[in-house]
Amino acid sequence: MPAYDYEALDAAGNTKKGVIAADSKRDAQNRLRANALFPVVIEIGSDKTRFRLGNFTFFHHNSISSKDLTLITRQMATMFSAGTPIEEALSVLASQNEKPIVKNVLTRVRSQVSEGARLSTAMQSEARSFPALYRSMVKAGEASGDLGGIMERIADYSEKSADVKNKVTTAMVYPIVLSIVAMAVLIILMTFVVPKVVAQFEDIGADLPALTRFVMGTSEFLISYGFSLVIFIVLLIGAVKVAGKQKPFRLWMHGLFLKIPIIGRLVLSVSSARFARTMGTLIEGGGPVLESIHAAKETVSNEVIRDAIDKVYLNVRDGHALSTAMKQTGVFSSLLVYMCSMGEKSGRLSYLLLKVADYLESEFDGFTQKALSLLEPMIVIIMGLMVGIIVMSIMLPIMRLNSLVLM
Repeated sequence: MPAYDYEALDAAGNTKKGVIAADSKRDAQNRLRANALFPVVIEIGSDKTRFRLGNFTFFHHNSISSKDLTLITRQMATMFSAGTPIEEALSVLASQNEKPIVKNVLTRVRSQVSEGARLSTAMQSEARSFPALYRSMVKAGEASGDLGGIMERIADYSEKSADVKNKVTTAMVYPIVLSIVAMAVLIILMTFVVPKVVAQFEDIGADLPALTRFVMGTSEFLISYGFSLVIFIVLLIGAVKVAGKQKPFRLWMHGLFLKIPIIGRLVLSVSSARFARTMGTLIEGGGPVLESIHAAKETVSNEVIRDAIDKVYLNVRDGHALSTAMKQTGVFSSLLVYMCSMGEKSGRLSYLLLKVADYLESEFDGFTQKALSLLEPMIVIIMGLMVGIIVMSIMLPIMRLNSLVLM
């Protein structure tokens, strides 16, 4: 049973607060009245983790992880397709799951469904666990009458998205570790090794080469202002995050990303693939085009592309074809616009959108693999050059002293 936080009045008119377990909000009211309490406020409990730091108390809102959500979605798809009622399916999944957060969320959703709410509406109250796109697709499944089929598509979509994310994350581990080690080695050389070695030449009054003086100047700067530099970088990152909450700054920054030759193409390709796959999945599940456009926007993070999708939505609402509206924005790739046009003419819009999504994702995978395969040797080469410069800055004074001795 889910837990409900309540505030009630007793027979003497005193306020009582507490927590009660019940199958539904109505059941909680009946249980309170049975205990001679008149309910004033009844709210379903939230999954918050509370922790203290000194005199301050912080709350962390727990939610179902994407991995668990994909598994639950796959199980719901199987049960819904087999004709299992929604309330019963949620009850079974909640009772069988061992994770408290999953059990609590599913129980609260089931409680609302038992009171007459639609599944998508019940999931709205658990927005931290069920993203907006997820709820939109469930709503489309309810409208089309094929909730089991749409849940199957959601699970496929989630698994494919997680697979792409895991590939990138796994591939980036080694370059990131290598970069951190390289930076650590360079900092140690510049702050500890170089000053001690070069100080020996300064003690004897030797004339240092330009490269050695440059390396020494860099080393002295890091020693004198290294901590201030770190603080400045941290403050700069914080300022960018704060400014990133303002839409004008996001538009400028995201537009800048799109103008960078390689990165811009990569961002556009990924965003177009997400947009096409979401649109194709929703339309295939019976969702209206306008609602599909609005839901697909939630999968895109680039503000410039999101604005373009808003324009597409308005133009389609005014009667324009989807491909025409996308072409007018000047943002989407010609391939995506062409496939949309062909889909509208042939009546196979959802199929062609999913096909172009497959192509764009495979193109992204190929580009990522090539880029990462080049990134590792580039890091090694750059590190080798920098270490070589430091070694040369130490060797040049030694060579000059040797030449003076021989003379």
